[in-house]
Amino acid sequence: MQAHGDAPIPASDSRPTGDGALAPSGPVSKEARLLSRPLPELPDDLREQGYQAVAVARFAIHADGTFDVDLLKPTPNPRLNQILLATLRQWRFFPATEDGRPVDSHQDVRVHFNVN
Repeated sequence: MQAHGDAPIPASDSRPTGDGALAPSGPVSKEARLLSRPLPELPDDLREQGYQAVAVARFAIHADGTFDVDLLKPTPNPRLNQILLATLRQWRFFPATEDGRPVDSHQDVRVHFNVN
C-alpha cells in the first residue's frame, strides 16, 4: 500500500523588505504534520485476491491533535474499507498552526492498494 496526501500546501504570502529579503505579509501558517502512519495488515484471504484499489480519506484534524476520519471515496470492497478505517484511526498528527498557535485543519489522503 502506498499513501500520499492530496492536500494543497499553502503558498507563502511574502513581500520584499527594504534590504531585499522576503518577509511574511500575512499570518504564518503551517499544515498539520503526520507523525505516525501505520499500514494496514491485510488478512491472507484478501492477499490471495489480486486487485488494485484507490481510496480517499479525509482527516479533520483538531487543534489538540485529535482527528476524525471518513472515507470520501471508499474502495469497492467493504471489508477492505473497514480494515483501512481501523488503520487510519491509528495515525497521529501534529496540528496545523497559524501564527504559532494550533488550529483546526483538514487533509485529504489518497491510499493506493496494489495486491498481486
